[in-house]
Amino acid sequence: MPEEEPTRPRRRVGPYEASLQESAHQAEVAHRARMRAARRRHALIAAVTVVALVAVGFVGWRLLTPAAPPTSVPATAAAPVSCTDATAVTIAAAPAVAPVLAALAETLSKEASGPCAAFTIEPVESFTVSGTVGTAAEPDAWVTDSAEWIARAGTLAGREITVPEPFASTGVVVALPVPAAEEIGDQAKWSAAITSRTPVRVPDPARYAVGAAALASAAGGLPPDRVAAVAQANASAPAPGLGAVAEAATPLGVVVTAAQLLAHNESNDARALAAVAPVDGAAFLGYRLVTLTDKAEVAELVADFAAYLTTEEAKTAFSEAGFATPGGPEPQMPSPLYGTVTDRPAPDAAALKAVRAAWAAATPKRQTLLALDVSGSMLRRTDQGTRLAVMQEATLQAIAGMPGSSRLGLWAYSLHIGKQGDDFRPLLNAAPVGHSSHLLDLRKQVGGLTRSVGGGRGLYDTIVATYQRARATYTKGQLNSVVIVTDGLNDDDYGASLSVALSRVKKLVDPRNPIRITIVGFGSEPDAKAMTPFAQLTGGRYVNAAEPKDLLPTLRGVLGG
Repeated sequence: MPEEEPTRPRRRVGPYEASLQESAHQAEVAHRARMRAARRRHALIAAVTVVALVAVGFVGWRLLTPAAPPTSVPATAAAPVSCTDATAVTIAAAPAVAPVLAALAETLSKEASGPCAAFTIEPVESFTVSGTVGTAAEPDAWVTDSAEWIARAGTLAGREITVPEPFASTGVVVALPVPAAEEIGDQAKWSAAITSRTPVRVPDPARYAVGAAALASAAGGLPPDRVAAVAQANASAPAPGLGAVAEAATPLGVVVTAAQLLAHNESNDARALAAVAPVDGAAFLGYRLVTLTDKAEVAELVADFAAYLTTEEAKTAFSEAGFATPGGPEPQMPSPLYGTVTDRPAPDAAALKAVRAAWAAATPKRQTLLALDVSGSMLRRTDQGTRLAVMQEATLQAIAGMPGSSRLGLWAYSLHIGKQGDDFRPLLNAAPVGHSSHLLDLRKQVGGLTRSVGGGRGLYDTIVATYQRARATYTKGQLNSVVIVTDGLNDDDYGASLSVALSRVKKLVDPRNPIRITIVGFGSEPDAKAMTPFAQLTGGRYVNAAEPKDLLPTLRGVLGG
């Protein structure tokens, strides 16, 4: 916020010059002093009156004009004023609602009677969180945008998770440039809106509730071949963000929540987009706060935050950010809005299943062999724990967000970790992460890497061995790749040298059946100069995740999560 200008010091009204002298000159001086003082008093009264009127006007304007919705999430938790030794509480929240939750956590931290908690709100897709519950990557609490993900999390974690009532909800719209929105109009159904002349991108209905709501509503008005065509047009790449849609050279649309579009427009006047709300409506996304921690103290603080979300103050904040709340004010809507955002019952199970099947059939297939560094240097500490712990949590989250059709195999490597003294150990063969049994095995193996850590790093031998394995298991029609995470240099003086390893990989490369090598250097110690040639030989790349916070987005990018 801009700094306020300093208040100018007011001149003090000095005492009247009292004079008992009968001199006419002195009497005139006293008279003039009294007149000046009177003028100053009148001016002060007038100024105070103006300020009061302006203040009243501002308060009235503020009450009638909603605040701009928050659009970002701070990287650090707000320190509560209620105590000096606050308990850290991490809440993973669906990205659409994360900014307003972070703003409310900030407001709550300033209350003298507030909970002794430092709430950190982390924007994470709900599908991803559902795949990490029961692992080291599990947050203390979770705000999800669909009860479906709660059921999935409970199944994977093998435990009963209570499904609370939503504290807020928002509708689903199509964000478009104004001319394209005008062309669709305010009477179109979902089937027409997403197949209009302007291409409309839809998020994966198997991983995003907003995509499921839109496509399930559209499916009723589209024949199966048109549903397949929509899937084919959308499944090859992630749906773009609103910023990319606003800047697109040719008109483009995307399915989003009304709250997301409202926030975008409020902070991007020059790039504002219109909203189209199809007349057949779609199921609103309901946001629920789920407690996951088994620590009583932390669970109590989560309950305090949940209670705060139901206060009138919070309901007003949600309304201003585009969310409806039970008994709360009407939510603000993005503008211009074509149609009325209407809530409909949850998607028909059969229609949703058909849509997801069509999407899965159209999704490009991947087969990846992931090799993780478990050498002794992974026990070095960072500000987020050991390197190993950071890698485990980032890997678990990245895997949890992958499309279900992606096939993933897993290796670990350090000196002589293998059964015959090899510098690598195969842990799991490649299988679809959408199969619950394989995802559970991946979670177990990644979580168990702590038992294998130690020793040096047979990096070059591992690169060659993983590429040989990928070549032996090559699957046509899929993007075949090897991803290797390393936090340092090759330590094996008795294994293949850099030149020998490069030569062996070069002999294995088959341009007709390409297999890419992507190497992720974690920290500042990996040798980019030595790693880059492996990537270049195979059409892959070397990526450096210099800081612990960089590893998760890097792994998501290379694994397609």
